[in-house]
Amino acid sequence: MNEGYRKPNIYPEKETRPQRMFFAVFLPLGVVVNVALGLVIIINALNPQGWAEWLQVVTGAFCCVVGGWLAAAAWSKSYWNRNMARQVAMWRRIADAFFVWLENAPVPAESLHGLKSSLDEVVPNSKSH
Repeated sequence: MNEGYRKPNIYPEKETRPQRMFFAVFLPLGVVVNVALGLVIIINALNPQGWAEWLQVVTGAFCCVVGGWLAAAAWSKSYWNRNMARQVAMWRRIADAFFVWLENAPVPAESLHGLKSSLDEVVPNSKSH
């Protein structure tokens, strides 16, 4: 192996408490505040007459866009976390089925030992059964 080569970390880090707090409290609060502020600004300038009132409408619309962008970010994080968990569970079931099949197959012990050592290199925290 190259001395400068570093194996990538395939295990995602757990979210810290401030991160969970941000996504559970501040992000939804930011969405609500931005959309509410945008709607209040737009409603107050319903019939724009001059360029200053048009700027108010644009500002209100921008606040709504920011609120929508924040909501989309929260939805995207939730969606990808859920789908990644589903994929990991599926691959674990596939691996379990493969190893059950492999245990019943007539494979030399040396090959199984090589497979185990390869898996230990890839997944250092795995425990053999």
